Amino acid sequence: MRVTSPTALANAVRDQRKLGQNTQREIADLVGIKQTTVSDFELKPESTKLETLFKILAALDLELHVSKRGAELTDGSNKKREW
Repeated sequence: MRVTSPTALANAVRDQRKLGQNTQREIADLVGIKQTTVSDFELKPESTKLETLFKILAALDLELHVSKRGAELTDGSNKKREW
Protein backbone atom coordinates (compact mmCIF):
# COMPACT_ATOMS: atom_id res chain seq x y z
CA MET A 1 0.00 0.00 0.00
CA ARG A 2 1.33 3.41 -0.94
CA VAL A 3 0.96 6.04 1.79
CA THR A 4 2.04 9.62 1.14
CA SER A 5 0.41 11.63 3.93
CA PRO A 6 -0.34 11.40 7.64
CA THR A 7 -4.06 11.11 6.90
CA ALA A 8 -3.53 8.26 4.44
CA LEU A 9 -1.40 6.44 7.03
CA ALA A 10 -4.02 6.90 9.74
CA ASN A 11 -6.77 5.68 7.40
CA ALA A 12 -4.75 2.59 6.43
CA VAL A 13 -4.03 1.75 10.08
CA ARG A 14 -7.68 2.34 11.07
CA ASP A 15 -8.84 0.09 8.22
CA GLN A 16 -6.51 -2.68 9.41
CA ARG A 17 -7.80 -2.28 12.97
CA LYS A 18 -11.37 -2.61 11.77
CA LEU A 19 -10.53 -5.60 9.54
CA GLY A 20 -9.25 -7.35 12.65
CA GLN A 21 -12.45 -6.35 14.46
CA ASN A 22 -10.47 -4.57 17.17
CA THR A 23 -11.75 -1.57 19.08
CA GLN A 24 -9.62 1.45 19.80
CA ARG A 25 -9.72 0.50 23.48
CA GLU A 26 -8.44 -3.02 22.79
CA ILE A 27 -5.50 -1.67 20.80
CA ALA A 28 -4.75 0.94 23.45
CA ASP A 29 -4.85 -1.62 26.25
CA LEU A 30 -2.41 -3.90 24.41
CA VAL A 31 0.32 -1.26 24.44
CA GLY A 32 -0.51 0.79 27.52
CA ILE A 33 -1.90 3.95 25.97
CA LYS A 34 -5.29 5.63 26.29
CA GLN A 35 -8.18 4.92 23.92
CA THR A 36 -8.31 8.65 23.21
CA THR A 37 -4.71 8.48 21.98
CA VAL A 38 -5.69 5.90 19.36
CA SER A 39 -8.69 8.03 18.41
CA ASP A 40 -6.54 11.15 18.16
CA PHE A 41 -4.15 9.32 15.82
CA GLU A 42 -6.99 8.17 13.58
CA LEU A 43 -8.55 11.65 13.46
CA LYS A 44 -5.52 14.00 13.71
CA PRO A 45 -2.43 11.99 12.78
CA GLU A 46 -0.28 15.09 12.23
CA SER A 47 0.09 15.59 15.98
CA THR A 48 0.87 11.96 16.86
CA LYS A 49 4.31 11.11 18.22
CA LEU A 50 6.29 8.54 16.25
CA GLU A 51 6.60 6.44 19.39
CA THR A 52 2.80 6.28 19.60
CA LEU A 53 2.49 5.34 15.93
CA PHE A 54 4.87 2.42 16.40
CA LYS A 55 3.00 1.25 19.51
CA ILE A 56 -0.25 1.19 17.52
CA LEU A 57 1.43 -0.62 14.64
CA ALA A 58 2.83 -3.21 17.06
CA ALA A 59 -0.57 -3.77 18.66
CA LEU A 60 -2.00 -4.48 15.20
CA ASP A 61 0.96 -6.69 14.23
CA LEU A 62 1.83 -4.27 11.41
CA GLU A 63 5.18 -2.94 10.26
CA LEU A 64 6.23 0.10 8.26
CA HIS A 65 8.30 -0.14 5.08
CA VAL A 66 9.98 2.90 3.51
CA SER A 67 10.93 3.12 -0.15
CA LYS A 68 11.81 5.71 -2.77
CA ARG A 69 8.87 7.44 -4.43
CA GLY A 70 7.82 5.61 -7.54
CA ALA A 71 9.59 2.42 -6.52
CA GLU A 72 7.89 -0.85 -7.35
CA LEU A 73 5.98 -2.29 -4.41
CA THR A 74 6.59 -5.93 -3.63
CA ASP A 75 5.19 -8.36 -1.11
CA GLY A 76 8.56 -9.87 -0.35
CA SER A 77 8.28 -12.51 -3.04
CA ASN A 78 9.29 -10.16 -5.87
CA LYS A 79 5.75 -10.07 -7.27
CA LYS A 80 4.52 -6.64 -8.31
CA ARG A 81 1.51 -5.44 -6.34
CA GLU A 82 -1.33 -3.81 -8.21
CA TRP A 83 -2.29 -0.94 -5.91
